[in-house]
Amino acid sequence: MRQRRPHRLPSLAAVLACLWLLGGCQSLQMDREEMTWQALHAMDVAQTLNAASDPCYKENAWLTKRLIGEQPSDAEVVAWGVGTAVFHAWVSNALDDRGAPVWVQKLWELGTLGHTTYAVGSNHENGVRPFGSNREVEGCYTG
Repeated sequence: MRQRRPHRLPSLAAVLACLWLLGGCQSLQMDREEMTWQALHAMDVAQTLNAASDPCYKENAWLTKRLIGEQPSDAEVVAWGVGTAVFHAWVSNALDDRGAPVWVQKLWELGTLGHTTYAVGSNHENGVRPFGSNREVEGCYTG
């Protein structure tokens, strides 16, 4: 049986609370696409938290692995998750506020939505679950 960190649920709750509070920022306006991305990102962060606490899983996304490592701590995952969420909302608002062409805004929205949807789906396909137990990894035994 694999052992997990006991503080995983409070960490996940903290991430979700921080992402939810982003909706209340007076300087950041969030449209439907941004809220959809934020929800998908919260799912990705939940999956990453669960995978990080499982010794049989390692972060494999190129950029994320370089930012937080293959087996990040919960604090590193939370910092990455909140930072990415704020950055994404800031870019989305900056594109709108500065009058970027609609096609540039749509490219940003659809590109990041597509990428994050792919990440969540890929994580699930690889056995990483946002809540509960991940799928057993053949050949990985922790005692």
